[in-house]
Amino acid sequence: MYIPRHFQVTDMRKLYSFIKENSFGVLFSYHDGEPFATHLPFLIEKNDNGEYYLLSHFAKSNPHWKSISDQVLVVFQGPHSYISASWYQERHTVPTWNYIAVHVYGDFILIEDKEELVKLIEDTVDFYESSFDHPWTTDLSDDFNRKLMEAIVGFKIKINRIEGKWKLSQNHSAERRSKIIAGLRTLNDSNSHQIADLMEQELISVSQEK
Repeated sequence: MYIPRHFQVTDMRKLYSFIKENSFGVLFSYHDGEPFATHLPFLIEKNDNGEYYLLSHFAKSNPHWKSISDQVLVVFQGPHSYISASWYQERHTVPTWNYIAVHVYGDFILIEDKEELVKLIEDTVDFYESSFDHPWTTDLSDDFNRKLMEAIVGFKIKINRIEGKWKLSQNHSAERRSKIIAGLRTLNDSNSHQIADLMEQELISVSQEK
């Protein structure tokens, strides 16, 4: 993706952390000569060799997985918000959109081992249930779940490249950014408030570096 220098994030720990916190991504590839996308929950793991992988699963009835034979793109979207030009309180300004996004490029690998697929589903359930007071559990070996397991296809993506974009008005002065933050605080939606929080964190980091 297009990433001006002001907005580029290359800290791998920050990017991996973002993926874990915003793990519902969109997998893109070509299917029958046309772009095709599937929305999926992803896990991110590191193997013993220090290589990172994304892991997920398709419904077997989804034709997407059958046509993937090479590199894919997975997009993870974070908070985003419209930025009104009125907040600058200056002439010759225009609106924009602030957002966070991470793009992951990697090699698609089908999981054909049944035990590995079971572990993937167990890990997925554990990851998403871990924040609940009473996490849900199930026995994947019972008859009901075995039939469901036969209806899915697991896969992993060996990560080759990650791009991170934190577009938080870093190309504007601290004064302008403070005005934008104040404007975002007037809006009644969580995305705008999250962007305001992130912009404040960026301003604090810049002031501490001086």
